[in-house]
Amino acid sequence: MKKSEALEQTVRGNENTGLWTKDYIFICLSSLFLFLAFHSMIPTLPIYMERYSGISGAAGLPLAALTIGAVLTRPLAGWALDTYGRKAIFFGGLLLFLLPIFFYIWMVPAYLLIFLRFIQGMGWGIGNTASSTVASDVTPLKRMGEGMGIFTITLTLPMTVSPALSLWIIDHYSFSFLFGITFTLTVISIILVFFIRIPRLERPKIKPKFVFMEKTGINPAMVMLMFTMSYSSILSFLPVYAIQQDIHATGLFFTVFALSTLVTRPLTGMFVDRKGEMGFSIAISLGCLCISSALIVVAQASALSHLLIGGFLFGIGFGMGQPAIHALCIRNAPPRKRGAANATYWTAYDIGILIGSLFWGLVVALYGYQVMFYLNMLPMLIALVIYFLPRARAGRLKDGDPALMAGSNDT
Repeated sequence: MKKSEALEQTVRGNENTGLWTKDYIFICLSSLFLFLAFHSMIPTLPIYMERYSGISGAAGLPLAALTIGAVLTRPLAGWALDTYGRKAIFFGGLLLFLLPIFFYIWMVPAYLLIFLRFIQGMGWGIGNTASSTVASDVTPLKRMGEGMGIFTITLTLPMTVSPALSLWIIDHYSFSFLFGITFTLTVISIILVFFIRIPRLERPKIKPKFVFMEKTGINPAMVMLMFTMSYSSILSFLPVYAIQQDIHATGLFFTVFALSTLVTRPLTGMFVDRKGEMGFSIAISLGCLCISSALIVVAQASALSHLLIGGFLFGIGFGMGQPAIHALCIRNAPPRKRGAANATYWTAYDIGILIGSLFWGLVVALYGYQVMFYLNMLPMLIALVIYFLPRARAGRLKDGDPALMAGSNDT
């Protein structure tokens, strides 16, 4: 066997190796601590801005700055991971995420925090993309759905504890104390990476051209963009809508959402591994159906119990759709392009959040919250069209449809 073939096989993962290796466990733990730090700042930095910026409506600027930084760096991160290897890029991203937190501890002015949050977004874009890529490298290919489904639990589990705990910390202690804890969590994440044996890639003789999107992952990534467009309406507007409806303790919505997602993700991963293409189609279809049902419940909510039902349904839908879409992005890409495939997925994820936050805000201003939540079912319909249309066309080509065969010959 040639050296390059042996390395390719190594990166794909030994199919006789179990999922729960030391490397897989450590990348899951590293991601868990990173997301604990990440989610502790999502609800608290808007409060920081409200208290110290002196600018009305500035609460959303930290999330916007972070998202823009991540979107700008993810495609480059994916290319660098595939070109120069995983480890150095991974560490660089984590350190870039860590550095701004050190300055946060000293309670920097609000305008400087926005700049540092943009820098942190760049680190987040690199580190999060690298983390997913390493996880896919150490996961056996035949268990990719299950492995990535379990890995994404590290994204969801912190959502159940970090927001509430971080808000409690700033109420009882201080922002500086919170930032000190966040700094420590990130350091632990970095230390854990030292113990991961990351498969080595043979550097190509000719440096590959930079591509913004990995073509094999574009279709599932666009489906994910539709999912996160709907998800952004919940993240950005549910708390304010609930107050208007005189519903309190809305944080329980996100707790129920996170718990139902937590249970659904690994089960969905195992399901799509066993059922193949049909399993992916079922998971994504049911995901769209559950999210649409959740949006109907939320739009008509008049009591906390309605929000909890909505959170449960939304969590099941997101828990079914996300791991299936993520696995699709990775499984069709060659190992040397997994970095680009992960970057394509996460870039679409971020762009969906960013576009949704801006677009649905305009809809709210014009038509109100209820109409906005109802309209959020449209991205779910579009997601199904994006997913099934090329598959239907491919099926007709396979069956020899004369019109489509003629069109394919023309190209």
